[in-house]
Amino acid sequence: MPYTDHYERDIYGIIAFWVRNNFDHGRFFDREISHYELELARTNQYMIQRLGSIWEKAKSKKTDVGILIDEAKHATREFHSLLTYTMDKALRCEVIISTPQSLLDHMIREAEETISVFKLIQSGKQVSPADATLHENHFWLRQMADHLRYISHYLDPSNHELHDRVREMTKKFDNLFLQANALTTMIRRPRNEVLPVLHSFNQMVIKEAKALEAFKLELDDLIKQCAAVTTSPPDLLEHISREAHHLWRNLEEQVIL
Repeated sequence: MPYTDHYERDIYGIIAFWVRNNFDHGRFFDREISHYELELARTNQYMIQRLGSIWEKAKSKKTDVGILIDEAKHATREFHSLLTYTMDKALRCEVIISTPQSLLDHMIREAEETISVFKLIQSGKQVSPADATLHENHFWLRQMADHLRYISHYLDPSNHELHDRVREMTKKFDNLFLQANALTTMIRRPRNEVLPVLHSFNQMVIKEAKALEAFKLELDDLIKQCAAVTTSPPDLLEHISREAHHLWRNLEEQVIL
């Protein structure tokens, strides 16, 4: 499927975005499970099929929202359990996979965020713009830095120029993440307004997230043209480009979705 950077901000669109993220994670994980791990592979394949089915339902907008979000939340919890179980086994060297443990943790955190977003929708709670942007920065900036490290992981060592660019951007997002952590404790509740320092930080992150999205799409083109030596999974760069777009768009709209 070609890259898409937009989804409707109705409940169906939000559910589709998050379910698709976990569906993609299942597909990427599938290719890194050893052929010796038949039970793990079968379980993960089941989760891919289930999440894919829910994603299609969300896109069609024909299923009752209440039923759909319960189904999506339950499936995400099961996928989360599979990932946490696998990470525990991997840390004990009891499973054969090529996925780094930090990448499993990355996927687990996104599954947890998915469940949190679904709970927020169900509660009908309103989140203030300051709380929303602090949350989005704290969560997604770490994910963005992770993305850059995984790009480096999949890039062949012969790509010296690309590795230099990735290292430079990784340092930038590490620093932004540290600043987000500081602002989260410096700007105390109640957060009734977006203070100038937070507004300035948000604008900085929006600028860098847009640049990161563009870089990911540039690299995606190189990979599709077989012009960069890499072992990157199919569609990985599109997946992480959508997440960079999601971050800066949420900051512009001052929401958690």
